[in-house]
Amino acid sequence: MVIQMPHTLNHNRDFKSNDIAHSRNPLSNLLTKVRMRYWLLPLAATAMLTLVFSADPEIQKLDNQVTDTALIDATLPDNAAQDTNKKSNDLIAAADKHDIIERQPPESNSIPMLPDVLAHSGSGVSFAPLLKVTPELWKSNTIRKGDTLYVILKRLGLNAGAATLIARSDNSDQLVKLTPGKTLHILSKDGHIGDEYIYEDSPLTWVHAKRNDKDYEIVNKRLPTTTHIRKVKGEIISSLYAAANVAGISDTLTMHMTEIFGWDIDFAINVQPGDRFKLIYEDVYVNGSKRSHGDILAAEFINNGKTYRAIASRDKDGELRYYSPDGKSMQKTFLRTPVKFSRISSRFTKARFHPVLKKTRAHKGVDYAAGKGTPVRATAAGRVIHAGRKGGYGNAVIISHGSTYSTLYAHLSSFSRGIAKGSKVRQGQTIGRVGSTGLASGPHLHYEFRINGKHVNPLTFHQPASKPIANDQKADFERSALYWEEQLDNIDGLNIAVSEDTSGS
Repeated sequence: MVIQMPHTLNHNRDFKSNDIAHSRNPLSNLLTKVRMRYWLLPLAATAMLTLVFSADPEIQKLDNQVTDTALIDATLPDNAAQDTNKKSNDLIAAADKHDIIERQPPESNSIPMLPDVLAHSGSGVSFAPLLKVTPELWKSNTIRKGDTLYVILKRLGLNAGAATLIARSDNSDQLVKLTPGKTLHILSKDGHIGDEYIYEDSPLTWVHAKRNDKDYEIVNKRLPTTTHIRKVKGEIISSLYAAANVAGISDTLTMHMTEIFGWDIDFAINVQPGDRFKLIYEDVYVNGSKRSHGDILAAEFINNGKTYRAIASRDKDGELRYYSPDGKSMQKTFLRTPVKFSRISSRFTKARFHPVLKKTRAHKGVDYAAGKGTPVRATAAGRVIHAGRKGGYGNAVIISHGSTYSTLYAHLSSFSRGIAKGSKVRQGQTIGRVGSTGLASGPHLHYEFRINGKHVNPLTFHQPASKPIANDQKADFERSALYWEEQLDNIDGLNIAVSEDTSGS
């Protein structure tokens, strides 16, 4: 299934029409009244009035502004729900958000080119009406660290036995494993027994449990949502995250963008000032409040003068995948880097002075400097052929990717659960954490890449060809890609958001 062009965009009511613009020009209003009320006047008098008004250059200027396509003002996306994950030290910057101004397309294009347009309203049901029927009988709680349903019921003075009954009911997983910070509402009609439970388990979903004769009926529900399509672009001055912050996009969305282009661009070393990006993505709202980001529909990243573009498409299983406009998969066999947003401290070379051994020797891999505990991910799917101590490598994982390729990850502080000899791993799966075990002078990841047992430079090797879009989806994808490329081109009408170096140096 290919993501279709959002034909509902023309239902948006936020843009200013030419009629509205005219209504704000008192001279134009006067002319209109003259034409309506005195249309029987001689044609000569009408011509004279027209000449008098058109002779004034200021009036002519105003009229030209009215008849030209209207400017549309929209602010950048709300940043309230930004991911609070810790950024790398060299990717931290703060800057003010800028407004976006975009010009409405010609009348021949029925889809308004807006930075924020209503794409569609999804189905769903709100729990608010349930709380409003008998508000005095509901008790709302914010989940604390260490809370269980049993602990909460005891704290509220309710029969804690209901916790066991709920745990034995079908579909009870979310209520058994409560998450700190989330909200749980409990209805008790007699002040003793919990009759209904509403658990806000995610920004877009909730769980409803209702007591019956023997147990609880537990149902997962989705809130009614509205999806908006947003457009934004930015230019990197000091760092990618600084540029993303100015553009008004969250850390989560920025990470998603880097994952889309991560097979072609090594964001640890290749991103530089002057690089630019464009995004067309979804924001999901509940009751007018933004709750989460949706999917990235199309994206562009210009790195060192080379342009990369990605178009989203859903396969038959409903999984979202990204392809270049000509239908080649963005997802390559190998990720360019096993550690996100780290710094390369030592490159692949035939002669390097070893900081521990104090002698010159070949360095057959790439070292990524990162803090202890930083996640290390498998650069490709495969099978683990070693997980444990390995001489100077310290704690190491070696993964076989078929009969031709293998990768090694060394100096780990720990292994992820389930990582053992013989286990299968997915591309991007966390296999361990950065450490300094073995012959290491400090925390870093040593990464090696081998082809037919021979070491090659992970930074320069030629990627195997990626799988293109399926033939039965090709025609639909080409139409969709053409549309989204036009939308990316039109983002050039936005005021560019650039990051500023706030270090003071």
